[in-house]
Amino acid sequence: MNRTFLISKIALVTLLAVGLCTSMACRPKKVAVVQPTPVPTPIPILGNVIFVQGGHLVEMNLANSQVTPLTSGKSTEWFPVASPKGDQVVYWSNADTGVYNLWKMDLTSGQRTQLTFSEKDGLGSNVQNLLINDSAAWSTDEKSILYAQDGDIWMVDADGYNPKTVLASHSALCPSFSSDGKLVLYISNENNGVYNLYTLNMSDLSIKQLTEYTDWNVGSASFSRDGTKILFNLYRGNVTQIYIAKADGTDPLNLTNSVRSLSPRFGQGDKKVYYTAYGTGDDTNLNVYVMSVSGLDVKALTTNGGSSPTWATQIAVAVPTPTVKTTK
Repeated sequence: MNRTFLISKIALVTLLAVGLCTSMACRPKKVAVVQPTPVPTPIPILGNVIFVQGGHLVEMNLANSQVTPLTSGKSTEWFPVASPKGDQVVYWSNADTGVYNLWKMDLTSGQRTQLTFSEKDGLGSNVQNLLINDSAAWSTDEKSILYAQDGDIWMVDADGYNPKTVLASHSALCPSFSSDGKLVLYISNENNGVYNLYTLNMSDLSIKQLTEYTDWNVGSASFSRDGTKILFNLYRGNVTQIYIAKADGTDPLNLTNSVRSLSPRFGQGDKKVYYTAYGTGDDTNLNVYVMSVSGLDVKALTTNGGSSPTWATQIAVAVPTPTVKTTK
Protein backbone atom coordinates (compact mmCIF):
# COMPACT_ATOMS: atom_id res chain seq x y z
CA MET A 1 0.00 0.00 0.00
CA ASN A 2 1.21 3.43 -0.90
CA ARG A 3 2.69 5.18 2.15
CA THR A 4 1.16 8.51 1.15
CA PHE A 5 -2.22 6.89 0.74
CA LEU A 6 -1.97 5.25 4.20
CA ILE A 7 -1.15 8.54 5.89
CA SER A 8 -4.03 10.24 4.14
CA LYS A 9 -6.41 7.49 5.26
CA ILE A 10 -5.32 7.79 8.90
CA ALA A 11 -5.75 11.56 8.77
CA LEU A 12 -9.24 11.16 7.29
CA VAL A 13 -10.29 8.72 10.02
CA THR A 14 -8.98 11.08 12.68
CA LEU A 15 -10.89 14.03 11.24
CA LEU A 16 -14.08 11.98 11.07
CA ALA A 17 -13.65 10.90 14.74
CA VAL A 18 -13.07 14.46 15.88
CA GLY A 19 -16.10 15.63 13.95
CA LEU A 20 -18.26 12.88 15.37
CA CYS A 21 -17.12 13.63 18.94
CA THR A 22 -17.83 17.33 18.40
CA SER A 23 -21.28 16.71 17.00
CA MET A 24 -22.16 14.41 19.91
CA ALA A 25 -20.93 16.92 22.46
CA CYS A 26 -18.19 14.55 23.53
CA ARG A 27 -16.90 16.87 26.17
CA PRO A 28 -16.08 16.28 29.84
CA LYS A 29 -19.34 16.05 31.72
CA LYS A 30 -20.03 18.55 34.42
CA VAL A 31 -20.21 16.72 37.75
CA ALA A 32 -22.72 18.18 40.14
CA VAL A 33 -21.08 19.12 43.40
CA VAL A 34 -23.07 17.64 46.23
CA GLN A 35 -23.30 20.17 48.98
CA PRO A 36 -22.81 18.66 52.43
CA THR A 37 -25.88 18.54 54.57
CA PRO A 38 -25.61 21.46 56.95
CA VAL A 39 -25.07 20.36 60.53
CA PRO A 40 -26.73 22.74 62.95
CA THR A 41 -24.62 24.02 65.78
CA PRO A 42 -25.76 22.13 68.86
CA ILE A 43 -27.62 24.30 71.30
CA PRO A 44 -26.18 23.83 74.78
CA ILE A 45 -28.56 22.37 77.31
CA LEU A 46 -28.80 25.08 79.92
CA GLY A 47 -30.94 23.03 82.27
CA ASN A 48 -31.45 24.38 85.74
CA VAL A 49 -29.59 25.01 88.93
CA ILE A 50 -30.99 23.87 92.26
CA PHE A 51 -29.87 25.65 95.39
CA VAL A 52 -30.88 26.61 98.91
CA GLN A 53 -32.63 29.92 99.46
CA GLY A 54 -34.19 30.88 102.78
CA GLY A 55 -33.58 27.38 104.12
CA HIS A 56 -35.52 25.66 101.31
CA LEU A 57 -34.74 24.18 97.93
CA VAL A 58 -35.51 26.23 94.84
CA GLU A 59 -34.67 25.71 91.18
CA MET A 60 -33.76 28.28 88.58
CA ASN A 61 -34.48 27.68 84.92
CA LEU A 62 -31.27 28.91 83.30
CA ALA A 63 -33.05 29.70 80.04
CA ASN A 64 -35.30 32.36 81.57
CA SER A 65 -34.01 32.80 85.16
CA GLN A 66 -37.40 31.81 86.57
CA VAL A 67 -37.13 30.54 90.16
CA THR A 68 -39.53 27.88 91.45
CA PRO A 69 -39.78 26.70 95.09
CA LEU A 70 -39.29 22.96 95.55
CA THR A 71 -39.75 22.66 99.32
CA SER A 72 -41.59 24.73 101.89
CA GLY A 73 -42.93 24.64 105.42
CA LYS A 74 -41.11 24.49 108.74
CA SER A 75 -38.32 22.20 107.56
CA THR A 76 -34.80 23.29 106.63
CA GLU A 77 -32.88 21.82 103.73
CA TRP A 78 -29.14 21.52 103.14
CA PHE A 79 -26.71 20.47 100.42
CA PRO A 80 -28.74 19.32 97.38
CA VAL A 81 -27.07 17.24 94.68
CA ALA A 82 -28.74 16.38 91.36
CA SER A 83 -28.62 12.93 89.81
CA PRO A 84 -26.55 12.36 86.63
CA LYS A 85 -29.70 12.30 84.49
CA GLY A 86 -30.89 15.45 86.21
CA ASP A 87 -34.36 14.18 87.08
CA GLN A 88 -33.84 13.68 90.82
CA VAL A 89 -32.15 15.49 93.69
CA VAL A 90 -30.91 14.19 97.04
CA TYR A 91 -30.62 16.54 100.00
CA TRP A 92 -30.59 16.74 103.78
CA SER A 93 -33.80 17.81 105.51
CA ASN A 94 -35.25 17.86 109.01
CA ALA A 95 -38.80 17.51 107.68
CA ASP A 96 -41.39 15.71 109.82
CA THR A 97 -39.16 14.71 112.77
CA GLY A 98 -36.89 17.71 113.24
CA VAL A 99 -33.88 15.40 112.76
CA TYR A 100 -31.71 15.74 109.65
CA ASN A 101 -32.00 12.74 107.37
CA LEU A 102 -31.38 12.15 103.69
CA TRP A 103 -34.31 12.74 101.32
CA LYS A 104 -34.82 12.36 97.58
CA MET A 105 -37.12 14.33 95.28
CA ASP A 106 -38.32 13.41 91.80
CA LEU A 107 -38.08 16.66 89.86
CA THR A 108 -40.75 15.74 87.34
CA SER A 109 -43.46 14.80 89.86
CA GLY A 110 -42.39 16.56 93.05
CA GLN A 111 -42.62 13.29 94.97
CA ARG A 112 -40.34 13.19 98.01
CA THR A 113 -38.90 10.02 99.54
CA GLN A 114 -37.12 9.75 102.88
CA LEU A 115 -34.00 7.59 102.48
CA THR A 116 -32.46 7.44 105.97
CA PHE A 117 -34.10 7.18 109.37
CA SER A 118 -31.50 8.13 111.94
CA GLU A 119 -32.86 9.21 115.30
CA LYS A 120 -30.03 11.70 115.68
CA ASP A 121 -29.05 14.39 113.22
CA GLY A 122 -27.28 13.12 110.14
CA LEU A 123 -25.63 16.53 109.98
CA GLY A 124 -23.68 17.38 113.09
CA SER A 125 -23.65 21.03 114.06
CA ASN A 126 -19.98 21.25 113.15
CA VAL A 127 -20.63 20.28 109.52
CA GLN A 128 -23.67 22.44 108.96
CA ASN A 129 -21.60 24.98 107.12
CA LEU A 130 -21.08 25.74 103.46
CA LEU A 131 -17.31 25.57 103.63
CA ILE A 132 -17.56 21.81 104.00
CA ASN A 133 -20.82 21.44 102.03
CA ASP A 134 -21.38 17.86 103.17
CA SER A 135 -23.66 16.70 100.36
CA ALA A 136 -24.43 13.14 99.33
CA ALA A 137 -23.35 11.75 95.94
CA TRP A 138 -24.88 9.66 93.17
CA SER A 139 -23.26 6.77 91.34
CA THR A 140 -23.10 7.26 87.57
CA ASP A 141 -25.78 4.62 86.98
CA GLU A 142 -27.99 6.27 89.66
CA LYS A 143 -28.37 2.95 91.51
CA SER A 144 -26.46 3.98 94.62
CA ILE A 145 -26.07 7.02 96.85
CA LEU A 146 -23.13 7.84 99.11
CA TYR A 147 -23.38 9.95 102.22
CA ALA A 148 -21.36 10.68 105.34
CA GLN A 149 -22.60 10.43 108.91
CA ASP A 150 -20.67 10.58 112.17
CA GLY A 151 -17.39 10.41 110.25
CA ASP A 152 -18.35 7.23 108.40
CA ILE A 153 -19.24 6.85 104.72
CA TRP A 154 -22.40 4.92 103.92
CA MET A 155 -23.83 3.64 100.66
CA VAL A 156 -27.54 3.04 100.14
CA ASP A 157 -29.64 1.96 97.17
CA ALA A 158 -31.31 4.85 95.39
CA ASP A 159 -34.67 3.70 96.77
CA GLY A 160 -33.36 3.85 100.36
CA TYR A 161 -32.85 0.13 100.88
CA ASN A 162 -29.72 -1.88 101.80
CA PRO A 163 -27.66 0.73 103.65
CA LYS A 164 -24.11 -0.38 104.41
CA THR A 165 -20.93 1.20 105.73
CA VAL A 166 -18.11 1.45 103.19
CA LEU A 167 -15.68 3.37 105.41
CA ALA A 168 -15.78 3.58 109.20
CA SER A 169 -13.96 5.70 111.79
CA HIS A 170 -12.03 7.98 109.45
CA SER A 171 -13.66 11.37 110.16
CA ALA A 172 -14.87 11.36 106.54
CA LEU A 173 -17.09 13.96 104.89
CA CYS A 174 -18.19 14.96 101.37
CA PRO A 175 -18.03 11.58 99.58
CA SER A 176 -18.06 11.54 95.78
CA PHE A 177 -17.99 8.64 93.29
CA SER A 178 -15.50 8.56 90.43
CA SER A 179 -17.17 8.20 87.03
CA ASP A 180 -16.33 4.48 86.85
CA GLY A 181 -17.38 3.85 90.45
CA LYS A 182 -14.00 2.45 91.40
CA LEU A 183 -12.99 5.29 93.74
CA VAL A 184 -14.69 7.35 96.40
CA LEU A 185 -13.29 10.81 96.95
CA TYR A 186 -13.74 12.34 100.40
CA ILE A 187 -12.22 14.78 102.86
CA SER A 188 -10.91 13.99 106.32
CA ASN A 189 -8.97 15.70 109.11
CA GLU A 190 -7.90 12.47 110.81
CA ASN A 191 -4.15 12.93 110.33
CA ASN A 192 -3.24 16.45 111.40
CA GLY A 193 -6.55 18.10 112.23
CA VAL A 194 -6.62 19.73 108.77
CA TYR A 195 -9.09 18.58 106.10
CA ASN A 196 -7.34 17.02 103.10
CA LEU A 197 -8.40 15.00 100.05
CA TYR A 198 -8.45 11.20 100.18
CA THR A 199 -9.65 8.38 97.96
CA LEU A 200 -11.06 5.00 98.92
CA ASN A 201 -10.51 2.16 96.45
CA MET A 202 -13.80 0.26 96.35
CA SER A 203 -12.20 -3.02 95.26
CA ASP A 204 -9.66 -3.48 98.04
CA LEU A 205 -10.79 -0.66 100.43
CA SER A 206 -7.31 0.85 100.40
CA ILE A 207 -7.00 4.55 101.26
CA LYS A 208 -4.77 7.10 99.57
CA GLN A 209 -4.15 10.65 100.75
CA LEU A 210 -4.07 13.02 97.79
CA THR A 211 -3.18 16.36 99.40
CA GLU A 212 -1.07 17.34 102.38
CA TYR A 213 -2.19 20.83 103.32
CA THR A 214 -1.16 21.93 106.79
CA ASP A 215 -2.57 25.46 107.03
CA TRP A 216 -5.53 25.28 104.61
CA ASN A 217 -8.61 23.09 104.88
CA VAL A 218 -10.26 21.35 101.92
CA GLY A 219 -14.04 21.51 101.56
CA SER A 220 -16.79 20.71 99.04
CA ALA A 221 -14.80 18.08 97.16
CA SER A 222 -16.27 16.37 94.09
CA PHE A 223 -15.17 14.60 90.91
CA SER A 224 -15.96 15.95 87.46
CA ARG A 225 -18.45 13.87 85.50
CA ASP A 226 -15.69 12.49 83.25
CA GLY A 227 -13.56 11.65 86.31
CA THR A 228 -10.47 13.57 85.21
CA LYS A 229 -10.73 16.56 87.56
CA ILE A 230 -11.48 17.38 91.18
CA LEU A 231 -13.23 20.55 92.26
CA PHE A 232 -12.94 21.88 95.82
CA ASN A 233 -12.47 24.96 97.92
CA LEU A 234 -9.61 25.80 100.27
CA TYR A 235 -10.39 27.84 103.35
CA ARG A 236 -8.54 29.43 106.22
CA GLY A 237 -9.93 32.04 108.56
CA ASN A 238 -12.19 34.35 106.54
CA VAL A 239 -10.61 33.39 103.23
CA THR A 240 -12.02 30.68 100.98
CA GLN A 241 -11.26 30.17 97.29
CA ILE A 242 -12.15 27.59 94.64
CA TYR A 243 -9.62 25.25 93.05
CA ILE A 244 -9.59 22.66 90.30
CA ALA A 245 -7.01 19.87 90.19
CA LYS A 246 -6.22 16.64 88.39
CA ALA A 247 -8.00 13.51 89.61
CA ASP A 248 -4.99 12.60 91.74
CA GLY A 249 -5.02 15.99 93.48
CA THR A 250 -1.98 17.39 91.67
CA ASP A 251 -1.65 20.71 89.82
CA PRO A 252 -4.27 22.65 91.77
CA LEU A 253 -5.38 25.83 89.98
CA ASN A 254 -7.09 28.73 91.73
CA LEU A 255 -10.23 29.70 89.79
CA THR A 256 -11.55 32.62 91.84
CA ASN A 257 -10.35 36.14 92.53
CA SER A 258 -12.90 36.58 95.28
CA VAL A 259 -11.56 35.45 98.64
CA ARG A 260 -15.03 34.41 99.76
CA SER A 261 -16.03 31.77 97.20
CA LEU A 262 -17.13 28.28 98.19
CA SER A 263 -19.36 25.23 97.52
CA PRO A 264 -18.34 24.62 93.87
CA ARG A 265 -20.00 22.06 91.58
CA PHE A 266 -19.38 21.08 87.97
CA GLY A 267 -22.19 21.61 85.46
CA GLN A 268 -23.06 21.54 81.76
CA GLY A 269 -20.78 18.66 80.88
CA ASP A 270 -17.92 19.83 83.11
CA LYS A 271 -17.72 23.10 81.16
CA LYS A 272 -19.12 25.31 83.93
CA VAL A 273 -18.65 25.71 87.66
CA TYR A 274 -21.57 26.75 89.84
CA TYR A 275 -20.67 28.11 93.24
CA THR A 276 -21.59 30.42 96.09
CA ALA A 277 -19.85 33.64 97.08
CA TYR A 278 -20.22 36.34 99.70
CA GLY A 279 -20.42 39.97 98.71
CA THR A 280 -17.67 42.46 99.38
CA GLY A 281 -17.51 45.26 101.89
CA ASP A 282 -20.75 45.65 103.79
CA ASP A 283 -22.47 43.11 101.53
CA THR A 284 -22.32 39.87 103.50
CA ASN A 285 -25.05 38.07 101.58
CA LEU A 286 -24.44 34.77 99.83
CA ASN A 287 -25.42 34.45 96.18
CA VAL A 288 -25.06 31.87 93.43
CA TYR A 289 -22.59 32.39 90.57
CA VAL A 290 -21.43 30.55 87.48
CA MET A 291 -18.07 30.64 85.68
CA SER A 292 -16.13 28.65 83.12
CA VAL A 293 -13.80 25.89 84.31
CA SER A 294 -10.92 28.27 83.60
CA GLY A 295 -12.31 30.79 86.07
CA LEU A 296 -13.49 33.25 83.40
CA ASP A 297 -16.92 34.61 82.40
CA VAL A 298 -18.15 35.01 85.96
CA LYS A 299 -21.87 35.72 86.19
CA ALA A 300 -24.12 36.25 89.19
CA LEU A 301 -27.29 34.14 88.99
CA THR A 302 -28.98 35.50 92.11
CA THR A 303 -29.05 38.82 93.94
CA ASN A 304 -31.47 37.90 96.71
CA GLY A 305 -29.60 35.00 98.26
CA GLY A 306 -28.61 31.46 97.42
CA SER A 307 -26.17 28.77 98.49
CA SER A 308 -24.96 25.23 97.77
CA PRO A 309 -25.87 25.03 94.05
CA THR A 310 -26.11 21.86 91.98
CA TRP A 311 -26.73 21.69 88.22
CA ALA A 312 -29.37 19.47 86.61
CA THR A 313 -30.52 18.95 83.02
CA GLN A 314 -34.14 18.40 83.98
CA ILE A 315 -36.41 21.38 84.52
CA ALA A 316 -38.39 20.72 87.67
CA VAL A 317 -42.16 20.74 87.62
CA ALA A 318 -43.68 22.73 90.44
CA VAL A 319 -46.10 20.65 92.46
CA PRO A 320 -48.05 22.60 95.10
CA THR A 321 -48.38 19.73 97.58
CA PRO A 322 -45.81 17.02 96.89
CA THR A 323 -46.63 13.52 98.04
CA VAL A 324 -44.25 11.90 100.47
CA LYS A 325 -43.04 8.32 100.40
CA THR A 326 -40.86 6.71 103.01
CA THR A 327 -38.65 3.67 102.88
CA LYS A 328 -37.55 1.78 105.90
